[in-house]
Amino acid sequence: MTILNKEKMMAKWTLISIMMILLFAPVFAQNEQMTEDEEFPVDLTGPQPEIVVPEQRFDFGFSPEGYYLVHSFKVRNAGEGELRIQRVRTTCGCTNAPMKKMQLEPGEETEVTVVFNSARYFHKTSKSAIINSNDPVNRSIRVTFSADMDSTGLPLNVVPRALDIPRGEDPPKQMVFKIENPTESEVELEIIDYTADVFGVPKLKDKKLKPGKSTELTLELCTDYDCAATYIKASVTLEAKGIPGDPLFFTIPVKGSGPQ
Repeated sequence: MTILNKEKMMAKWTLISIMMILLFAPVFAQNEQMTEDEEFPVDLTGPQPEIVVPEQRFDFGFSPEGYYLVHSFKVRNAGEGELRIQRVRTTCGCTNAPMKKMQLEPGEETEVTVVFNSARYFHKTSKSAIINSNDPVNRSIRVTFSADMDSTGLPLNVVPRALDIPRGEDPPKQMVFKIENPTESEVELEIIDYTADVFGVPKLKDKKLKPGKSTELTLELCTDYDCAATYIKASVTLEAKGIPGDPLFFTIPVKGSGPQ
């Protein structure tokens, strides 16, 4: 066989290979989708569930690096059939997203709690958790959060910026944080979120801060929280209005204690 004939033969087989790939690619994709659907089958007979997540985005705002930021998203079954959460996966190993309950009756509500480890993050980032369920319309639904570990962008002074309790030590009965307004504008503060499984209701001494003034945020552990047995991963998020970037968010995290 001459070199020319060999080249023609190779070109022919290359063309046939490309045509075979194009022909069977949709079949392979369909089989892959069928495999995923078989893993989480949906029963289309009888009453159907409907997953509802009223809040699908949350902004922690400015936060220090190396702590845990925590926020719970509510999940409700607005349908007439039982809602089964089949799995929750996150887009990064830095985030956990445990569900409090995996099966919901009609009208029942639960929470998925994202716990973000900000270690080695020094900039703004965004992560997600994807909830898979037996809702025939919304097989998966995504909740997203963002946080900015660039501390130079926060115009307020928070002291301490976070609380790191040595492992095995009891946390202080009251955890007090001073929030100072060094700007030339009056600032209005509001607590928008806190880890209710860890803290009682946070107390903010003054919600309005004139230029140069400060206030105090006080945290106490829940009366039934066992800090000797459980490592603390918790946070409080506040909203600030009246300054550039309004509304501006910032988070004060607390970690530590627990068993040695």
